Amino acid sequence: MRPAGGKGAARRAPNACRLLGRRAHGFYARDAGVALRKNMGLLRSLVCQGSTTFKNVWTTHSASPIAYERGRIYLDNYQCCISSIAQEPRILYQKPKCSKSEKIEDALLLECPLGEMLPNPSDYKSSLIVLTAQNWLLRLSADSGEILEKIYLAGCGCKFRSFFAAGH
Repeated sequence: MRPAGGKGAARRAPNACRLLGRRAHGFYARDAGVALRKNMGLLRSLVCQGSTTFKNVWTTHSASPIAYERGRIYLDNYQCCISSIAQEPRILYQKPKCSKSEKIEDALLLECPLGEMLPNPSDYKSSLIVLTAQNWLLRLSADSGEILEKIYLAGCGCKFRSFFAAGH
């Protein structure tokens, strides 16, 4: 007979229901590292079970990197946005093909701070701040792709390719 713990004890897979219950009661809320490790352990235990089967429910391709933020999948340099919240992904917007000069170089998701008074009703909804190849800074609706604001970054003769400095 083996002792309950220690070196000779067999390693059991974590009980998914127990881990989810502990997470729901806030057991891992104070330490993001512990929460992430527990979530990854839970995912691993579910994926690596011998009885687990997978079904392909949706596939897509993009010539450029695919970005994901808050339930939205962005394809083709943010020209197409797909919602991943529903059972089946659905297209939120598909912008028409643009010229090379209008190509989006980088984007950030912008969300309104809680409790702030903002000047426009559209400021309360999620939006994308995008940088184009011709130094335009645009604020787009995250739901429709509509241009909400447009600012030209001119004067210095610089080409902006990213929101982040080259050294970072």
